[in-house]
Amino acid sequence: MTSFRKSAISLACLSVLAGGTSQIAVAAEKADVNKQEMEVIEVRGIKSSLKKSLDDKRFADQVADMISAEDIGKLPDENVADALQRVTGVTISRSDGEGSTVSVRGVAPGLTQITVNGQGQASAAGEGREFSFDAISSENVSALQVIKSPTADMEEGGIGATVNVVTRRALDFKGDKTKISAFADYSELTNKTEPRLSGLVSRQNEDKTFGVLLSANHTVRTLQEDALRGWGWRENTVEAKDGVVEGGEVGDEYSYLNRIRYQTGTTERTRTDGTLSFQWQPTDALELYWDTLYSHLVQVRDETFLETRFPVNTGKNKSKVIKDNSDSAVINENGTLVAARISDAQLFNNAWYSKETTKTVTSTLGGEYNINDDWQLSSEIGYSHSLRHTDDNATSFAQADNAFEMDYHLEGRFPVIDYYFPGDDIPDNPGDIQFYTTKAPTFRVQLYDIEDTKETFKFDLQRAIDHDIFNGISFGALIKHQNKSRIKFEHVNSPFNGHSLSEFADGNITGLYDGSDAQVSSQSWAKTPLKAMREAALAEGFDFSVEHVPSFDYDVTENTQGAYVRVDYDTQVFGDKALRGNFGVRYVNTDVESLGSTEELDGSLTERKVTNNYADVLPSFNLALELTDDLLLRGAVAKVMSRPSLVDLSAHQAISNSEDIIIIRQGNAKLDPYRATAYDLSLEWYFKEASVLSAALFYKDVDSFIFDLRSTSVDDQGNDVEVIAPTNGVGATVKGAEIALQHQFDYLPGFLDGFGINLNYTYQDSDANFSREGVANNFGMPGLSKNSYNAALYYEKYDFSSRLAYNYRSKFLIEPSGRQEDVVFGDAYGQLDFTASYDITKNLSVTFNAINLTNAEQRQFAEFEERLYENYIYGRRYHLGLSYSF
Repeated sequence: MTSFRKSAISLACLSVLAGGTSQIAVAAEKADVNKQEMEVIEVRGIKSSLKKSLDDKRFADQVADMISAEDIGKLPDENVADALQRVTGVTISRSDGEGSTVSVRGVAPGLTQITVNGQGQASAAGEGREFSFDAISSENVSALQVIKSPTADMEEGGIGATVNVVTRRALDFKGDKTKISAFADYSELTNKTEPRLSGLVSRQNEDKTFGVLLSANHTVRTLQEDALRGWGWRENTVEAKDGVVEGGEVGDEYSYLNRIRYQTGTTERTRTDGTLSFQWQPTDALELYWDTLYSHLVQVRDETFLETRFPVNTGKNKSKVIKDNSDSAVINENGTLVAARISDAQLFNNAWYSKETTKTVTSTLGGEYNINDDWQLSSEIGYSHSLRHTDDNATSFAQADNAFEMDYHLEGRFPVIDYYFPGDDIPDNPGDIQFYTTKAPTFRVQLYDIEDTKETFKFDLQRAIDHDIFNGISFGALIKHQNKSRIKFEHVNSPFNGHSLSEFADGNITGLYDGSDAQVSSQSWAKTPLKAMREAALAEGFDFSVEHVPSFDYDVTENTQGAYVRVDYDTQVFGDKALRGNFGVRYVNTDVESLGSTEELDGSLTERKVTNNYADVLPSFNLALELTDDLLLRGAVAKVMSRPSLVDLSAHQAISNSEDIIIIRQGNAKLDPYRATAYDLSLEWYFKEASVLSAALFYKDVDSFIFDLRSTSVDDQGNDVEVIAPTNGVGATVKGAEIALQHQFDYLPGFLDGFGINLNYTYQDSDANFSREGVANNFGMPGLSKNSYNAALYYEKYDFSSRLAYNYRSKFLIEPSGRQEDVVFGDAYGQLDFTASYDITKNLSVTFNAINLTNAEQRQFAEFEERLYENYIYGRRYHLGLSYSF
C-alpha cells in the first residue's frame, strides 16, 4: 500500500474524506441498478432468483441483464464466468476446463469492463485488461449485472459491456446471518476428490445502524488436461520430386504441420479468498462503508509431452518435407497436406513444471450523504492490486538419439502418424526410453512477475427535480491512476552433460485420449521425471541461476481524468404512455507513459520512454417506453471506448532468431483506443409474472481496432527480418440480434407446475478487416461467435429444485496472426451441466452438481478445420456438498 499512500490521487482522496466525512456517499456503478435495491430482498430458490433478476431488468433505465443469487453461496453456477454465459450476448473462454474470461456482443474479453461494486479491477491474470473470474468465488457474489448500454456516470472502458459483480453487505440482511458449506469435488480424469469450504458471518447492532460481514472460502481443485497440439502450419511449394499423386501440381503451395505435441498434465489450484465489509448508517441521511475483497490463488502445473518437429522449411537452409521416393503425398482442396511419407523428423521427450501465485486485493471506502430532500453527495476511494508471481517455471528437453521417418495422414480432423526408425519397416514407439540414451537433457527456466495497480477517486453530486419531464440531474468526476508492469528472468537452455533421459525412467504414459476422437492420434512415451533430474543436477553443482532479460520488461502508466453530466427524465407521451430514461455526456482525458528497453541488432539495449495523450467525448442516451402495462420498448445510442491492452502499449523491443529469420517484437505506445458508436433497440413483453419474451437488435460502428501486424523485409546484410507490432486497423462493424424467453409453468396441474424454462439465442456478425502484408482477411472481431444459445429446463417444488442447462457457441476468431502467421479459430463448443438441491430442514440443504456431462472438448484450428491447432480434454466433474445456515 506504500505507493497508494504516496500517490497524488490518494492524497486528494484522503483530503476530501478528512474534510467532509459526513458527505461521503456510495458511488457504485449506478446504471440505475442500485445495489441496495438489488439486495434488500432475500430470495431463495430458482424461481425467486429468476423473478428478482427479471424485475431488476424490467425497471432498469438502460439495456441490462441481471443474475441474482438464490441465497448465500447459491449463484446459479458455481463459477462466476459460467453463470454469466447464461446471459444473452455473453460468451466465455475457458481455462483448464473452467470459465475464466467473458466476451459480450462480439468483442474480445479485454474490451469488456469488469467492476466489483462499481470499481474497475486490476488484473494480472493476463498481460492485457481482461479479468479472469477464477479470482472470485461464487459464494461471495449476490448479483451480477451485465450493462449493455452505458450511462454518462459510468466509468468508460467497455465497448462490449460493463459487467458489475455485486458482493454482500451486512445491512442487506434482515438480521444476523451465518452460513457454512462443505463440498467434495470429484474429477473423472484425475480420479481425485478434493475439498471446498466456505463460511459467512454477518452481524448487526441492535438498532441496525452498523453491520460487519466476513466471508471466507478455501478450495483445492486438481484439473487434468489431455491435449493434442499442432504447433503451427507452414507453407511449402510442390516440387517434382515430391511425388504428389493427388490434389497438387508442381509449383503449387501447400501447408504442412510444423510440430505436433502429445501432452498430458495436471493443474492444482489452491484458492483462499474472502470479503470483509463494514457498513454504518447512523441516520437516514448518511451511510458509510468499507468493502474489501482478497484472493490468494496458487496454481501448480505439472506436464509431460512428446513432441515431433517436422523438417524445417523456412530461412536459407531449406530442407524437403516429403521424402524423395514418396508416391502417397496428398494435398486437399484447401492446400493442406493430408498424407505423406516424411523423413528427418526430430523427436523430443519433454516436461514442464510451474508454480505461480496470484494475489488480488480490492478495497473501496465510500459513503452517501443526503444534504437535503433535493441534493445528494457521493464519493469513493478505490484501490485494486493484482500480482502474479512465478515461483518456479522449468522445462526440460530430451532429444531422441536419431531422427525418425513418418507415415503421416489425417483421419477426420486428427493427424495419425506411424514412426519408423531409419531403415526399419516396422513401426516403432518414438517415446520408448531406448531412443533417449546418448543426448544430454536440456534445462530452461523462465520467471515472470506481472503487477497491476489501479487507484481511483470519484465523487457525484445529484439533485432531484420536480418537473413534468425531468426528475434528476447529476454531475461527477473521476481521477484514475493505473500502472502495469512485467519483469522477466531467464536461465537459457543448457545441457545436463554426462547424463541422458534413460537414467531417470519413471513409468510410461499410455492410453491417452481414451473415449475421444483424438484417440486415433494417441502415442505412448516415457514420462520425464523433471523433479528427479533437477535434484540430480543440483547435487552435481548445476547452475540454475537466472538472469534479468530487460528487453522483455515493460512498465506502462495511465493517468485518467473524467467528468460527466447526466439528466434523468420520467414523463408521459402519446397521452398516457410512460417514458423514462436518461441522457448525458462524459469527457475523459488519458495520459500514457510507457517505459521499456529497446534491443538493437548488435545486442545493445537502449532505455526508452514514450508518451501519448488522447481525449474522448462520450455522449449517451437511453429510453424505455411502456407501450402497454406489459410491453416495453427500449432504445439506446452511445459513444463508447476501450483502451488498448497495456502490454500493447509497452515501449520494449526484443529480438530473436528463428531459423535464419530475425524476429523483432515490439509494443506501440502511440496506439489509439478502440472507439465505437453503439446502437440498441429492444422489445420486451412481460406476459406473466416472472415471464418475458424479448427481442433485441444491436449495432456497433467501430472506428478502429488493434491487432498484431507482421511485416517482412531484408536488412543491409541480406538477413530476412520480420517485425511484429500492434497497430490500429481500419473501421469495422459488429451487429447482431438477441431473443430470450423465460417462463414458469406454475398454472399446470399437479407436479407439473414446478417446471420452467429459460431460453435465449444470439446472432452476431462483423466485417472486421485484418490486413497483413497487403492481404486483406475478413474474419470478424476476435471473440465473436456468429451463433450462441442457452437452454435451461428447471424444476422446483417444495424443498427440491434442479436445473439442466446447455450452453453453445459457434466457432470464433482467436488470433488473426498467430504462430507462423496462422489465423487461429476456436471451434464450436457446447456444454451440458446439471444441478440439484434439497432442503433437508429449514437450515440444512444438500447440493449436487455435474459439470460437462457430454464430455465436451475444446478445439482450436488454423484457418481450416482440418488444420489442428489444439485439442483439449478435461472430462466430467461432480460436486456434492452440505450447507447449514442460521
